[in-house]
Amino acid sequence: MENLTPDLFHIDYGRLLETLVTIIVFSFFIERALSVIFESRIFINWSEAKPETTTPKTGINGESEQVVVPGHTKKKGIRELISILTSIGFCMAIQFDAITIILQSSNKMTYWGMVITGLIIAGGSKASIALFQNVMGVMSTAEKERKELLKQTP
Repeated sequence: MENLTPDLFHIDYGRLLETLVTIIVFSFFIERALSVIFESRIFINWSEAKPETTTPKTGINGESEQVVVPGHTKKKGIRELISILTSIGFCMAIQFDAITIILQSSNKMTYWGMVITGLIIAGGSKASIALFQNVMGVMSTAEKERKELLKQTP
């Protein structure tokens, strides 16, 4: 390995700003693309916890009986996992490696740089979800209904 000195390290701030803006824009794109899935009734019904319920049913002979409808637990972390995999896949597909771009360390994008960049974008998309939903109030009707149910549940 060559003798590297810290004096050779330099960040081009124009390139840094351009890369950061790109990361922010990609985070918004991925967040908005995934919101179609995450805010759909099908996904919300599948991923949210549902308690076991019993419903009365009248049998053929007129007898009353209780039918148990099984519930399921909340699928924790599934949104984050989908967001991470999507972001990393996106960075791999377009060969976007912010680390290599900012540090100008190579002429080629690296696998690990694209993975790290994908994780950064996934984290940014989580922040943009909070911005859209909590600050701006932008969400689907199904997501609004889900949040209302959560408020009512003790």
